[in-house]
Amino acid sequence: MKLTKLLAASALGLGLGLSAMAAQADTLKVAVGFPPGSASAIGLENFAKYVEANSDLKVKVFPLSLLNLKETPPGLRDGIADIGYVLTPYYPAEYAETNLGANLSMLVTTGEQVPAPGAAMAGAMLEYVMLNCPDCLAEHKRQNQVYLGGAASTDYVLLCTTPIRTLEDVKGKKIRSGAANFGRWAEHFGATKVSIPGNDIYEAMSQGVIDCAMISAPELTNLQLMDVTKDITLRVPGGVFAGSGTSNVNRDTWLELTPEQRKVMFEAAAKLLADISLDYNDLAKKNIADAKAKGIEVIDPPAEMLDASEAFVKGDMDVIAEQFTSAYGLENVPAKIDTISALVEKWKGLTKDGAVTDDRDALAKLYWDQVFSKVDPATYATD
Repeated sequence: MKLTKLLAASALGLGLGLSAMAAQADTLKVAVGFPPGSASAIGLENFAKYVEANSDLKVKVFPLSLLNLKETPPGLRDGIADIGYVLTPYYPAEYAETNLGANLSMLVTTGEQVPAPGAAMAGAMLEYVMLNCPDCLAEHKRQNQVYLGGAASTDYVLLCTTPIRTLEDVKGKKIRSGAANFGRWAEHFGATKVSIPGNDIYEAMSQGVIDCAMISAPELTNLQLMDVTKDITLRVPGGVFAGSGTSNVNRDTWLELTPEQRKVMFEAAAKLLADISLDYNDLAKKNIADAKAKGIEVIDPPAEMLDASEAFVKGDMDVIAEQFTSAYGLENVPAKIDTISALVEKWKGLTKDGAVTDDRDALAKLYWDQVFSKVDPATYATD
């Protein structure tokens, strides 16, 4: 009888253990390679809350613990996470089609200026990848991932340990670049581009490995760069970082979801794009003001520097077309560039009204109406 009770207790314990494991397995794991409290981590926490409130899914976010930024694409592919914050420029060959669009991000800060260029570029990338680029979706499938849009940063500035006031000051500097177009900007004006992940910028600046980082102002706090920055030059190189999949889903996980659950994911993704884009916009303004208060010099570049930078962007279109054709083997690149360029102008028009970019719900609705509502969750990324 004692043996029977012992076996029964063991079986019960095993059953409870298996149930706990099953419950844990049923919780979707979200990897974001930014620290807790960052705009991206907060955005994905809100994403998780929305999914849980509107479906039977459970979601847990792991800020800077499950996978770092460099590890996320392969980790998501291999199922270490169910959802991940993917930065496509870290893997230029694997995401070449998507990176073509991201490489054109400097267009969003040339010509007509809009109050939230990141919100405009996020819309252009979302519409391009999901509605106009089957090749983009195919390359995500090869990585065992499903694309649900990507937020974009505010305009790129120079965070430096030495002041950059003129183009002459750029020459000879070692400048961190997170994407190929920004690297070409640095080299065009006589600097040396240094390609390192965002998580490594702090150490590189503190140890003098780089003189500047081309990155958006929110990263002063998101990546704690306020502590190692002495000078900030605004509006150059310009452009935004648009090479992201802020809520890419492991494809095996996606295929297990019902159409109703996928629709909730679409809704959450639209809100996520608005949350991160506008959080970045608000945080950029606050960080610049805080930097001034801390004694960091904030420099407005001279007109000739801005003019030269805009001329570079226009001339770089041919370089981008040649590079993505010859180096990555993309087809019909000029036509794709024309499509992306037109979408950038379209979304600049859609977001030029400050009322849209001051209202998260209005911006999320814009993403929904223009893109997500036109995609069938029952069939998207299932073939």
